[in-house]
Amino acid sequence: MTSERPLPDLHDADARAVASMHQVVRVFANPNRWWQNATFALPLVVTVVALVAGFILDSTEAKGFGVFALAVTVFMVPVVLLTWRGTATSVVLTTEGATALHLGQPLHEVAWADLQRIEKVEYLGNARYKLVHHDSEFLTIESEIEGAADLVETAFVLSGIPRQHPEEAI
Repeated sequence: MTSERPLPDLHDADARAVASMHQVVRVFANPNRWWQNATFALPLVVTVVALVAGFILDSTEAKGFGVFALAVTVFMVPVVLLTWRGTATSVVLTTEGATALHLGQPLHEVAWADLQRIEKVEYLGNARYKLVHHDSEFLTIESEIEGAADLVETAFVLSGIPRQHPEEAI
């Protein structure tokens, strides 16, 4: 690596992929795991609370609600796993471009030479950035990526792309 910064806490597969890459400048990790997704975790917590309360209070209604919540949890597992496959577990910035990895496999790559702009998108109070290339294609930088603001700042520097609104801070 050209940087003297230590690697963040990466998935093993991501660490192996980064070790095989050339001219790495920075690596940014997504510390989340699939099971931390609220679509799975919330019904799981409700299941546990409802079933425990149902058995402690001997409440048929609470047990029934717990079984319902368990069914929702089980139904959501494949949905969460399918969406997780498209989530970047790390983003690697090299002197040539950016690569989003999912467990060591490239999800999306953009060369700095092809980058047209970097956009900030806010939705329901959650900010994310898009590294846009070829008009309709983009690499999304989710807010879950540790140091997302530093990642975007480094992308501006490495790509040479001017800010659309220089007065805005990242």
